Amino acid sequence: MKQLLISVLLVLPILISVAQPKCKIKKAYAFYTVSVPGMQMVDENGNPIPPQIDITRFIYLEWSGLKRPEIETVLYNKKPLLATVTAVPGSTVNPESEFVNTNGFKITASKNNSLWKIDLQTVSGSPMPDQNCKNIIIKIKGTGKTCAFKLVNERQIMTLPRY
Repeated sequence: MKQLLISVLLVLPILISVAQPKCKIKKAYAFYTVSVPGMQMVDENGNPIPPQIDITRFIYLEWSGLKRPEIETVLYNKKPLLATVTAVPGSTVNPESEFVNTNGFKITASKNNSLWKIDLQTVSGSPMPDQNCKNIIIKIKGTGKTCAFKLVNERQIMTLPRY
């Protein structure tokens, strides 16, 4: 009986490790910028038109290996967005450096991993989901199965002024 218990306890971790999906996403960081035009627009009668908020979203992935990830879909609050994947040169990136000169938040890839940037756009005709989204799902095409990676928050970064 004792040997049976020991063998079950030894076999259990092996079975659990085999059941895990082979997802190559190690870490993911979601960001967004918000810009509002500086001048109030008016219509032909002189009535003010409310400004349109422009939200730009992107995600940095730390990916196992060097092969380009194949994005199936990216969902923000269950709304699909179009994704464009580009490689990030080097193993470190400061997402805020595109917009302002800071030494703040840096993303560094571990050894044998690569960094990829996913630029997101809306599907034609649909609006961009609201700011500070809490339900972000990235679905990657894998070997036979789809891997889903969930993010629970996104970070707002500063952008250049828009006129």
